[in-house]
Amino acid sequence: MTTRVLTAFWRISSGFKTPSQKILTINLRSSQLSAATQASIFEPIPREELVTKFKSRLRDRQFLPGSSGGGFPEFLAEPRDSFPLGVRVNNRNQSTLAELTAKCMEYVEENFPHSPAILFRDLPAKTAEEFSIIAQAIQGKTLTYEGGTAFRTQVDKSAGTYTASIDPPSYTIEPHNEMSFNDLFPSKVFFFCLKEAADGCGGETPLVKNKDLLSKMDPEVVQKFEEKQLRYVRYLPDKSRGEYMNWQHTFTTENREDVEPRAKQQGYSVTWDTNGDLYLWTNKDVFIRHPLTGEKIWFNQAHSHHGSYYKAMPTFLDTEIPDDKFPCHAYYGDGSVIEPEAIQHIRATAWECAVGFQWRSGDLLVMDNLAVQHSRIGFSGDRKVLAYLTA
Repeated sequence: MTTRVLTAFWRISSGFKTPSQKILTINLRSSQLSAATQASIFEPIPREELVTKFKSRLRDRQFLPGSSGGGFPEFLAEPRDSFPLGVRVNNRNQSTLAELTAKCMEYVEENFPHSPAILFRDLPAKTAEEFSIIAQAIQGKTLTYEGGTAFRTQVDKSAGTYTASIDPPSYTIEPHNEMSFNDLFPSKVFFFCLKEAADGCGGETPLVKNKDLLSKMDPEVVQKFEEKQLRYVRYLPDKSRGEYMNWQHTFTTENREDVEPRAKQQGYSVTWDTNGDLYLWTNKDVFIRHPLTGEKIWFNQAHSHHGSYYKAMPTFLDTEIPDDKFPCHAYYGDGSVIEPEAIQHIRATAWECAVGFQWRSGDLLVMDNLAVQHSRIGFSGDRKVLAYLTA
């Protein structure tokens, strides 16, 4: 609903009399026309179309942190309760891709309060260049991935599009809210499927509602995190060391003098060692308030920012590395160690809440990053998903 229509609604409900009844009539007619247009363009995708042919195993899955530690469901669950909400786009009027994108974003704003993950299918887009058109048609400030914790390649600098994580394909990425460890994080995350993995080869993008996760977590675990806060610690060596993640890639610069102000803007304290390696740390609350709904949101990466996350990666198998030498690690806010059983509880509960869906080439997934966590099931063969972030 547009601001103009909201204003008209307020005037009617409050009994306020506008001097020009014509303006009110025009606004209401515009609303009716908009609703009719939306109805003619969008139709629901049957749930069965979003269900994968093969269920991906979670329990005891190789390269999935904690999967052998107890509490994990055996398989990734199917979509449920219109999560994600699947919408087919009918381009009967032969609108341009930019025009359709604008209509999709109107649909998102109207439906996000109750459907925080929406999958659009059958847009006239299949390529990275067409995803750039979509990104450039989206209103809102583009957010870069500077300061992120995973390797990503920028696909189109002018449009702000990236590859999704290029971590080893066999590795399963845990559910997380994008960049929730930073002061600067996206409000919306957009994924575009260039090529879906073949049937039975994994590659789903599991989704978790934060409120579902919080409702199933042990209140004592939640209370302890809330009281102590969370401390994120990051180790970013110089790229000359050739290790997993370096500060040059993370902050997209070769100049140390550029790093400190950028890191501080994201909320970090900064320390350099004599080898030119970078250490960052920051304390954060584990909850935030959703700016639209007012809900108290579990918004952190206690488990996916934990050193045990990296210990399960193929890159770090059979290596002896202290916790503070992993790319990321997490402690309680007072610097004390988080109990392994607390981390395992968060992991198992998140996967208990997770649902997967069937990607198709050209699909556009739009997520409320404050309300929905996303992840990636390890895969074999070809799969390519692009990303775009808005503040």
